[in-house]
Amino acid sequence: MKQDFTLEIHSDNNFSVLNRIVNILNRRRVRIKKLIAHEDEGDFKRGVAVVLLFTTPDMIEKVKHQLEKLIEVEHAVYYEGSNEYCELSSKHSLISN
Repeated sequence: MKQDFTLEIHSDNNFSVLNRIVNILNRRRVRIKKLIAHEDEGDFKRGVAVVLLFTTPDMIEKVKHQLEKLIEVEHAVYYEGSNEYCELSSKHSLISN
């Protein structure tokens, strides 16, 4: 059964890394409801993306492992529901301001 998941991705801030992340989600037909991405304030070479997805629990696990195979991605963490998205996006927007 499909539900909301919040996915937090920490990666290198390289050219087109966000494009590769979105391509993985599109290939698996995972619906992106919201997305926020920015570079790390302390280190411009690092970046964070927070994505609200609508998918199944087994598909989010597959997506997480596929994303972690990308060279640029340090790690990905997912949370069940959309509450974490609100908390993480507000936290990251405060950091980037």
